[in-house]
Amino acid sequence: MKKTSTLIMMVVMVLAPACVSVNDALNDELFSAAETGDLALVEDLLDRGAAIEARDDDGWTALMYASFEGQAAVVETLLDRGAAIEARNNDGETALIWASFEGQAAVVETLLDRGAAIEARDDGGGTALMAASATGQAAVVETLLDRGAAIEARSDMEMTALMAASTNGQAAVVETLLDRGAALEARSNIGDTALVRASRGGHSAVVEMLLDRGADIEARDNDGMTVLMWASFMGEAAVVETLLDGGAAIEARDDGGGTALMAASATGQSAVVEMLLDRGADIEARDNDGRTALMAASSNVGSAVVETLLDRGADINARSEEGSTALDIAYDKGHQEVISALRAAGAVR
Repeated sequence: MKKTSTLIMMVVMVLAPACVSVNDALNDELFSAAETGDLALVEDLLDRGAAIEARDDDGWTALMYASFEGQAAVVETLLDRGAAIEARNNDGETALIWASFEGQAAVVETLLDRGAAIEARDDGGGTALMAASATGQAAVVETLLDRGAAIEARSDMEMTALMAASTNGQAAVVETLLDRGAALEARSNIGDTALVRASRGGHSAVVEMLLDRGADIEARDNDGMTVLMWASFMGEAAVVETLLDGGAAIEARDDGGGTALMAASATGQSAVVEMLLDRGADIEARDNDGRTALMAASSNVGSAVVETLLDRGADINARSEEGSTALDIAYDKGHQEVISALRAAGAVR
């Protein structure tokens, strides 16, 4: 009896790797068949022993692959065969979240009809509605809202669906969410609103829509940065113009005393600097450390903004609270191009 048991164990040990290899191959084929929508092959593979809940290295199941690619018939079959509808990949994403992200409307309907959790969260706290909003899937957004998705659900960063859509300039989705009552002034964990996010990304159409709906043009994030400051910092000239036309305060200050002109100067945004100066921005405004726009520009590698500010009459000899001039700052940063421009304009140390 002992010899027989030992022999059986030896056979099992020899054959086990081969079985694992065969099963892995079947599972890999199942992922591929689900992804491409080969329904007959999916059924054949399952009949031959492919594991319906097998995972790839990223934690994806066959149901996730089929949902991502919009393979509705395969999704139906996998669910009929017992696929776990709430399975999650390594990032906590479900089949519904991925179908929503990709705008696979028919699959979204099927998953919801089969009981998929509409408020399931990924590891970042994102929902299917946020995923569809971020990628501009207007039809899916409508479906999810009609099915009761929470329009004000928040991610771990306190992001809402409206913020997600605004960040990516998804105007049609923004309009839908606003029509459905999304909160205009909701704030993320860093204090920015949908308007701030749209402005930072240069999404003029969304900015105009949010302003038309009453968004606060002077909204500030946790650092006191206004919408205009962010648009200026990012060099989004069209948005800056829209904001100025809408009455944005050109001399508003952030918590460090910085203005929109300083923000644009610090990042070398020549077109925005020109526009702000044309609109009356104070070229000699100082932040809490006594630094001017020229000093901010001198911290930047390029000299274009420095030359613009000098041409507009910026005080080349102004000193910060610690006594530094623009030239001192350029030397500290090692920006030779800026040093040359300042010296050519008469700056001395």
